[in-house]
Amino acid sequence: MGDGIWRRNAAFGEALTFDACIGHQPGNGQYHYHGTPRCLRAQLDDNIVIDRNSRSGAVYSEKPPNWTHSPILGWASDGFPLYGPYGYSDPKDAKSPLKRLKSGFRLRNITARTALPEWSLPNHTNITGALTASQYGPAINARFPLGRYVEDYEWAAGVGDLDQYNGRTAVTPEFPQGTYAYYATIDDAGEPAFPYLLAGQFYGTASGAFNTTASSAAADYFNAGTFTPGPTDQAITSWSTKNWNQFSLAVNGFDPAAGGQTTIPGTTRLAGATIFGGLTTATFAETQRIRYTSTNVQVNSNGLPALFGPWFQADQPGGVFTNFPSASNILFTIPRAPAAGTTRTVTGMGPQGMFVNGVTLYNFLDGNSYSNSGGDDAILATAGGPITVTTLATISSAASFEQGPQAPRSLVTALPLFHSVLATATESVSSATWPTTLGGATISITDSAGATLAAPISYASPTQLNFLLPAGLATGAAKVTITSGGVATASNINVQPVYPHLFMLNRRGLAAATLTRARFGSISTEQVYTTSNGALVASPIALNGDQVYLTLYGSGLGTATTATATIGGVAATVTYAGPQGTYQGLDQFNILIPAALAGKGQVEIVVTAGGKPSNPVNITVQ
Repeated sequence: MGDGIWRRNAAFGEALTFDACIGHQPGNGQYHYHGTPRCLRAQLDDNIVIDRNSRSGAVYSEKPPNWTHSPILGWASDGFPLYGPYGYSDPKDAKSPLKRLKSGFRLRNITARTALPEWSLPNHTNITGALTASQYGPAINARFPLGRYVEDYEWAAGVGDLDQYNGRTAVTPEFPQGTYAYYATIDDAGEPAFPYLLAGQFYGTASGAFNTTASSAAADYFNAGTFTPGPTDQAITSWSTKNWNQFSLAVNGFDPAAGGQTTIPGTTRLAGATIFGGLTTATFAETQRIRYTSTNVQVNSNGLPALFGPWFQADQPGGVFTNFPSASNILFTIPRAPAAGTTRTVTGMGPQGMFVNGVTLYNFLDGNSYSNSGGDDAILATAGGPITVTTLATISSAASFEQGPQAPRSLVTALPLFHSVLATATESVSSATWPTTLGGATISITDSAGATLAAPISYASPTQLNFLLPAGLATGAAKVTITSGGVATASNINVQPVYPHLFMLNRRGLAAATLTRARFGSISTEQVYTTSNGALVASPIALNGDQVYLTLYGSGLGTATTATATIGGVAATVTYAGPQGTYQGLDQFNILIPAALAGKGQVEIVVTAGGKPSNPVNITVQ
C-alpha cells in the first residue's frame, strides 16, 4: 500500500508483533522471520544464551567473546548460504580472530526525503535518485523519524564488513575454500541491525523457487526420519531435522500462561476477536524431507518451527495479532552450484529463502509505504479504502514486562508505538495515593460491559506511563484511551480475573524478594542479591537447616485469595498471598523454601493463582 517509493521498514512497522524468535505471519498464516532468528540461533548454539524463560518465550543475550564461527542459518533463493552474525575478521583467513560482522548500512545524513539512496534504485522502476515533489517522503520529525523507511539508510564502503547485499565472499568452516554468503546482522546490543538478512537484491542468480513440482529424478537424502547416504554438499546436509516428528507448539497471545498448543488459536480466544489462519490439527514441525538432483536441492517443510509465538498488536481486540500460523506445505528448490548474477534480481516481498528449520526467510519490508497524497503510511486496504497508522501504545505488566492478559488491580506500563506522545510532562507521585491526571495525561478504560473507569497514574512521561488497572473491570477485551495534549492514544488489553505477574531485579529473572530466616528462635532478614560491577546478581542462599522464608512481590492476583508455588519444581508452602498493603496493586507472597533444595543452585519460582501460573523468576540456593 502507498506510493511504493518510501517503503516502510518492517522493524519499525511490525517489530512489536514479532515473537521472541523475531517471527510472525501474514493473513495466509505463513510464519517467517524478518531478522536474526534468536530461537534458531540458540538451537544451533550460535553464540547466544537464554537469560531467562517467560510465558512469552525465552529472553536471549549474546555471549561475550570468545566466539565460535556462526553456523549456516538458512539458504537464499540464489543458492548462497545465510550465516549468523559471527565470522572471521579476515575473510580470507580461517585463523584470524572471530568478530561480530557489521552491516555496511547506516542512517543517511539528510534533512529532507527528496532523493533515494543508490543501493535502493533497482527496487524502484524509472527512478534515478532525484524525485519530483509528488514523490517526496514526509518531513523528518518525531512522527516520521529516520529509520522508518528502508530508503532512510545508505550503504557506504568501509562502514562495515559486508557489501550492499549484506554478504561477502569468505572462507567459513563449511567452505574452507571460500564462498559468497549472507549474514544475519545485529548491533552491539544483540538487536537486529539493518538490513537484517538480505538487502533488496540477490547477489546470485535467483533460480530457486517455492512450491514447484518435485522432480521425479530427485533422490532422497532425508525422509520421515530416515537418512540415505549421498552427496555431502552443505546445501543438502545443513538442514535441521531433529524436530521433524515433533508437533509444532504455538503460544497463543490470548493466554500465554497456557503454554504451547498444537492447534491455535484454540478455545482461549476472546469473544469478538478477529482471527486469520490458524492450525486446526496438530502438525509436524520443521524440515520434513530433503531431496536432490544433480543440479538442485528440494526441501519440504510445513513452515512451522518447534515452538513459537505469542504475538501482540495494540489496535486489535484483546491486544493480540489477528494472524495465526498455518501449515504452509512448502517445497523449496535451490541450486547446488550457485553463481554470482550478471545482473542482480530484486528480492521484493515475501519468501526469499528458507532457514534450516524450514521457516521462510523474509526481508526488511512490511508491504506498506508512504502515501504522498494521504500524508501518511497506507497500511491496510479495507472496503472503505486505505487506513493509516493511528497513535497507539502497548500495555504490559509493570512486574513481568509481558504483554497479554492483565487482571483488575494490576500494575501496568504503557509504552508508545509509532512515536506517540503519552504525556506532556514528566511527573511522578509522592504518596501512595495516585491521581487520575499526571504529567498532563489521563487514562480511561472501557471494559467489555461498556463501563468506563479512570486509571490512577503513578508515573508519567512522554514515553512511558505507569498506572493501575481499576478494580471492577469486566472480563474480556477492553479499550484503553490515553489523552494528553488534546491527542488520544489508543490500546487494547485482555482483562482476566486473575493473571499473576512477578517482579524481577534484572534481565536474568532474579526474583524481587527478601529473605526471613528463623534460627534458634531468632529472626533475621537478608537480600537475595548482591552487586557486582554495578549490576545486581544473585546472592546464594544458604539454608543451613533453618526455616527460610522468601517474600516475593508481584501484581495481578485480581480476585484470587490463595496461591500455590513451586521452587525448582518442588512444591513450596505459601503462608500468605495477598495485597502488600502499602502500595496499590502490589501483591506479596510469603513462601517457605523447601529444605530439599539445598545445593540445587539456580532454581525457578512459579506462583499459581486462579489456575494461572506466573512468569518464572529465580533465586540461587547453595
